[in-house]
Amino acid sequence: MLAARTPQPDGPWHGQVAVAGGHLPICMAGDGAPLILLHGWTLDHRMWAPQVAGLATDFFLVMPDRRGCGASTAPSDLAREADDIIAIADFLGFERFALAGLSQGAVVALDVARKFASRLTGLVVSGAPLPALVERQEVIDLDRFRALAAAGDLERLRAEWSRHPLMETHTSEARALMLDILADYDGRDLLSNSHAPGFPREAAALLAMPVLAMTGAHDTLWRRECARVLATLAPRGRHLEIPAAGHLANADNPAAFNAAIAAFLKPKAPK
Repeated sequence: MLAARTPQPDGPWHGQVAVAGGHLPICMAGDGAPLILLHGWTLDHRMWAPQVAGLATDFFLVMPDRRGCGASTAPSDLAREADDIIAIADFLGFERFALAGLSQGAVVALDVARKFASRLTGLVVSGAPLPALVERQEVIDLDRFRALAAAGDLERLRAEWSRHPLMETHTSEARALMLDILADYDGRDLLSNSHAPGFPREAAALLAMPVLAMTGAHDTLWRRECARVLATLAPRGRHLEIPAAGHLANADNPAAFNAAIAAFLKPKAPK
């Protein structure tokens, strides 16, 4: 059962939405224009805690545990995730909504934009991996991580992934948040036959909604270049780098990250 869409004075509230193969837990907070936030790989909805603190006064935030992640009971399948987001929006009564995603969550957000463009008021992608736009220049040894997951050696998997450049943080608060969530990662998505949907170059030119493509200023060079190219190709694209932040820019510099989203989704009326 899904919690009613009623702002709660004591903070976030929770519910779940039925999707193909199971349920997605969702955390909700705030009041205002709807904004769905999609977490990155090995994380869950808790990564958006700094956004609850900074954006809930202006937006109705909806933060799911994506399929195969967190407390979701739906099996991992990146190809189904766009439909999951529409299921959440339909259940909550959102005719149109803004969508933001970080890293793998940004891949899902772009897939939603391709398939359901008319539903989006705006799209924010942070640290998106876009090998069809820019030749890949970073290494994530997924075969190694799959082998560790299959062997049940989750402690080593988490430890090795926590040292990857994409998980490098720039504040003690961001590090503590990342490690707290990563400690619960169970690796089940690595054991599924799930493949990320592609985002070809021509798809960027067809994005009709406003698009904010951003990264942390200390994200990998490749992710930063992906954001620049996407912003150039999208007709209504903008580019931004969050200062003093790495790949997990929302946690490294939440003040700047939140301000960027608020300014982009709620532009001031012309004088």
